[in-house]
Amino acid sequence: MADVIIRPATLADAAALGELGALLVRSHHEFDPQRFMRPQPGIEQGYGRFLTSQLGRDEAVVMVAERNGEVAGYIYATLEDRSWRELRDACGYIEDIVVRDTRVGVGWRRS
Repeated sequence: MADVIIRPATLADAAALGELGALLVRSHHEFDPQRFMRPQPGIEQGYGRFLTSQLGRDEAVVMVAERNGEVAGYIYATLEDRSWRELRDACGYIEDIVVRDTRVGVGWRRS
């Protein structure tokens, strides 16, 4: 099994991030269509554009898991302020975790 490299996302990852983000949207909608929005045409480009807009922000991080030269998954996390509505202090918050291949966890290495 090939190693998986974890690295910061780049602008060149926009299409792969969009594809995975669209997978996330579709999965949520299929799970609970009354709660989660229906995927719209162009969701891949929109999600890719959104995630790459987060690159370089001090309060956000987008990392990708790359396997055999292809993006197999990503994580998007942010730093959040205190929330009285959620009754929590400031914290790190994982917004998205998406993995295309469930075997990706074997042999991880960080670059």
